Amino acid sequence: MHSLTKTFHYSVFIASVVLAMNVTTALASEDSGNIIFNQMLKCLKLPADAPSAYSFMVVAVIKDGSADFLSINFRTPPSEWEKTAAPLIADAITQCEPYSSISGRTEFAVTRELVEAGSKN
Repeated sequence: MHSLTKTFHYSVFIASVVLAMNVTTALASEDSGNIIFNQMLKCLKLPADAPSAYSFMVVAVIKDGSADFLSINFRTPPSEWEKTAAPLIADAITQCEPYSSISGRTEFAVTRELVEAGSKN
C-alpha cells in the first residue's frame, strides 16, 4: 500500500477559464481517462440519493501502475452529496489499481450519465 505517500485534494473551480485551459490536455489523455474511469467503476460505491446531475473533474497522475496524485475538482460550489462522493471517487481509483498500461497525467469527468452508462456494461 502506498496510501501514506498518496496525495488527494479536491477544490472548487468557479473560473471557467481554468477549465478551458485544460481542454487541450484532456483530449490527449482521453484513452487513459477511459481506462482509469472504467477500472474505478468496479470499486466505486457512491452515496445514496444522488442528485439528478453532478460533475467531477478528476486529475490523476499514474506512476508505476498506481495513483501518485489525485485531484477531484468541481465546476461549481459542491453540494453536500458531492463533498461526500469526492473522497469515495478517489478511494475507488486507488483501490482498483494497478493501472499497468498507463503512465503520466490524465484528466477525465465523472458524471451521473457516465457512471450510469458504465455500470450497465
